[in-house]
Parts: sequence; C-alpha cells; structure tokens
Amino acid sequence: MTTTTDTAALGQRVRDLRAQTGVSMRALAARAGVSAGYISQIENGQANPSLAVIRSIAESFGVTWLELFQPTPRHGRVLRREDRPRLFSDGNVAHYGITQPPVGNVEVLVTEYAPGQGTGADDYTHGDSQEICLVIRGSLEFTVDGETTVLDAGDSIEYRTSVPHRLVNIGDDVAEAVWVVTPPSVPGLRQRHTETGDTGSRDTASRDTEA
Repeated sequence: MTTTTDTAALGQRVRDLRAQTGVSMRALAARAGVSAGYISQIENGQANPSLAVIRSIAESFGVTWLELFQPTPRHGRVLRREDRPRLFSDGNVAHYGITQPPVGNVEVLVTEYAPGQGTGADDYTHGDSQEICLVIRGSLEFTVDGETTVLDAGDSIEYRTSVPHRLVNIGDDVAEAVWVVTPPSVPGLRQRHTETGDTGSRDTASRDTEA
C-alpha cells in the first residue's frame, strides 16, 4: 500500500508527465484502463492505485513505475555520451537515444553508419513527421524524392518522412549523424540495414526510422 506522502508524490508526477507530453486526462485513462475521474483522483492524491494501474500509467509515458515516485526534474537533465542508451546495433549501424523519457513532441537520436551502410537500396517512407538530419562526422549521400545530394560534416537536410528517401555512407570511415524527428515517427527502429548492393525488397512499414 502507498502512503499519503507516496500518493501525493505520485499525483504530482503524473500531472507533470501529462503536462510534458501533452496527454489529456481522458487519453491517459484510456491507455491505463481506468476512468478519467480516477486519473483526476490520482493526480490530486485522493486515490491509492494498484500496482497494475501504476504500471499501466508508467508504460503510457515510457517510464518505469518506480520513476513515477521520483520528483520531476526542474532543471536540465544531463546525458553523458557514455551513458547514451543503445537502441539498436547490428555491427554496421548503431542507434543511440538522446531524448530522455518521457518522449514528448520531439525525438532526438544519434546514428553511426559503417562505410557502405545506410537504409538500403530502396526508398521508403514512415509516417508524416518533420525530420532533420545533421551530419557531424563523415559523409552521407541522401536521396529524397528522387534528388540525390551529399552531406559532409556540418551539413544538414530536412524533409517530411512521407516523402520517399534513403541514405548511405559513401565515405571510407564511420559517419555519424544527429536526427531530430517531430512528432516522433512510427515507434520502433528498423531491424534491417543493408549494404548498397542489396536489391532485395523491403516492407515500407517495417522501416520506421533511419535514425
């Protein structure tokens, strides 16, 4: 059972997370499988939710249930390079998360591409978000809506993710890029990255983000 102090802290944290992510009380209630009135009671410290409900609320925000009882950071949250969570790596392409949970209206990732690696030979789309890529090391060749351009360190490109696109590292060394996507695109990461010589077909829906 949670104490009065616990429920007050939980309520404040849930309220803060909703404000950060822009989730309505009704939407959170639907995700957690409870009524909007019950969410209101939780936020006001007037309810003692079960662990199952607490877990559901935490999952809705992309945090652990223990984090719901931790104070909301009021200042900048520092993420050291060595502490970046590696979201996916197949030895040729590695994705690192920069946006710390809860993920709100923007997603930031860092991706490293081995020479000759990228998103594959085929153009693809994923959702309809605004996507910006800033190359910080090496050279990446982008093809967006049939137009091809090379970006070197310091160059950036911006487009809608609904526009067909692809990329490949054309350099001899690892290329590194920062991705900014808003709103966050289809959840998840592509589990398949191929060399430019691969001509096999791929399902567009499985290519969530190149970052």
